[in-house]
Amino acid sequence: MIREFERFFDQKDLCILEILDKHTFIYEDEVSKKGVFVQDNEIYHIHIENLKRENFHFIQNDDCVMKSVEGGQCDYVVFNNEHLHFVEVKATNQNLKTHKKKLYRQLENTFKYYKGFMEKFEAKHALVCFESINPRGYVKRKIPQSSNSEKKVLFKMLYNIELVEGNYIKLE
Repeated sequence: MIREFERFFDQKDLCILEILDKHTFIYEDEVSKKGVFVQDNEIYHIHIENLKRENFHFIQNDDCVMKSVEGGQCDYVVFNNEHLHFVEVKATNQNLKTHKKKLYRQLENTFKYYKGFMEKFEAKHALVCFESINPRGYVKRKIPQSSNSEKKVLFKMLYNIELVEGNYIKLE
């Protein structure tokens, strides 16, 4: 599937990392807004569990594959031969309602940009990770329920993409 990615997005090899690990943990750096790989005992935003133990690809999408697009774009794209995941991290202690509106636009912009590549996958997902930081500095991941979400239904109907709110990706 990496050849397909390279065919759609030529000269983006600096944005791609191939990973074989069973567990991968990513923290979005507050300054660079890039994904940093961390250990499981450190603060992280995303946990990827690679049950097949086959190579998967981590794409730094924001400001690498997709440069500044009006309305924004999602942070990362993760895929193996069967599954495609679009990932947006909102690490903030500000109003989540405002951020939700923005992140849905970012995801939709990314879906449009990746349209041709997306067609190669049957299993497509969008992961939204929210985080809030309390005054003591401890990190608490907020995982709102989206089971009745209008956006969840809309994403499924328009793009055939499962919208999930959390911080976990399982590659099977």
